[in-house]
Amino acid sequence: MSKNQEYQDNIEQRCLDLVINNINKKDCFGMSNQQHIELQKWLKAAKPNQNSNEFPDFIFEDGFIEHFAVTSSSEGRKGAKQKQESLILKRKSETAFFSNLDNSEEDTLVSNSFSRPFEQHTHLNIVNSIKKNWLKHIKSYEKKMSSSKHGIFLLDYIDINIHTAISRENEPAEIFKSYRISADKKLLEWIYTFKEKIEYLILSNPHSIEVIRIDQILNILESIPRVTYAPIIGMESHKYIGFKKKGDI
Repeated sequence: MSKNQEYQDNIEQRCLDLVINNINKKDCFGMSNQQHIELQKWLKAAKPNQNSNEFPDFIFEDGFIEHFAVTSSSEGRKGAKQKQESLILKRKSETAFFSNLDNSEEDTLVSNSFSRPFEQHTHLNIVNSIKKNWLKHIKSYEKKMSSSKHGIFLLDYIDINIHTAISRENEPAEIFKSYRISADKKLLEWIYTFKEKIEYLILSNPHSIEVIRIDQILNILESIPRVTYAPIIGMESHKYIGFKKKGDI
């Protein structure tokens, strides 16, 4: 197995483990208590596909889980722009710091900080990312799957740069520190058209895990209140501290 494939497998397993350990009934939509219990059993029983570079990523009895990342950053041919620029900043800042450390005097504490503004994140970006990746994996499903009874798409929101404000009449707005797909009416209407193929979608990130039973989306839509999505404006920063002792090369 290549290092890249091993790295990807680890990402998929960490995401699934995060869901297993943090799934909460209040963030499950269109599901009965029995279905919630059943889903938890499937998640815990899921095993990585032995052919790790093929669809799906995980398999359980009569079902599968396919993982894919989505982003609210702009995307290019190589994926999310924020992820690419973060890697570039990290490499450049490490190189600059070690160069400063090498050129410093002995017994001197060296401290450097490097930063850049976040990429522009938008609601439109994450909707486009979900649709693009969803269609890509639906094609894989159509090529590979024939008899699986239960299909789960596990969406891994790799950013935390969109906040969601949900407003209900005569109540203060509820603010979430993440994008909430359960309030995204137009996107849910689009996802509903795949109800014959995929049974559940799970959207996971460090602040929020949402589970939606896709064939129940029309019922879910009836209770969706007013919603506003807003990007977070901020900076990414890397700080390094080092000490050059006598005799260091």
